[in-house]
Amino acid sequence: MAKKKFYDSEIAEVKALEDRFNFIKNPVLRENVAINMQYIIFLLSIEAEYELPGAVTYSTFKTIIIFTASIVESLIHYKLSELIAEKKIEEDQIMGREKKYSQIKELYKISTTERICGVKEITNAKRLSDDTDFCELNKAAKRCKLFTEEIFQKAEKIRKMRNRIHPYSLKEVDDKYEKRDIDDIFSTTRIIIERIEKYE
Repeated sequence: MAKKKFYDSEIAEVKALEDRFNFIKNPVLRENVAINMQYIIFLLSIEAEYELPGAVTYSTFKTIIIFTASIVESLIHYKLSELIAEKKIEEDQIMGREKKYSQIKELYKISTTERICGVKEITNAKRLSDDTDFCELNKAAKRCKLFTEEIFQKAEKIRKMRNRIHPYSLKEVDDKYEKRDIDDIFSTTRIIIERIEKYE
């Protein structure tokens, strides 16, 4: 049986969404952000048009939160990378420092499971990388004044909402999402995107 085509004038074309994000110079990132946005719009249109069973509605809202958070996270990373490349900020001043340990030598064996060791400790500036997590990105954005305290708190709220979704960390059934949560994350995301777009 052939699948039916889904037609909906409410779902924007990827090209139109790319135009909205034309401040992103990286064409791959711009298209990926546009694709994520298109999917979010699709999910919203489904939820608005159909009466979905409760669990499906909550799952739809959770998916919207995850995809929205991924857009915010990628835009923060992109903007920090741009500012570093343009030498408007110093990477070692915004990324904090990390300690690494090497040359571990056993000094004294206490038992079969415990020992006292000596190590070489090296403190280096962290680097912005593909592995830099959302929490570190938010802190770096605040350190370089890309984020005000208020915007930092908004970005942290999105990060925490996204993290709360992981099923393994939940202590209760995760079925508390409502349309107002989605409206809230969208208004917060809009503020963050505008800040990233206009900040120089």
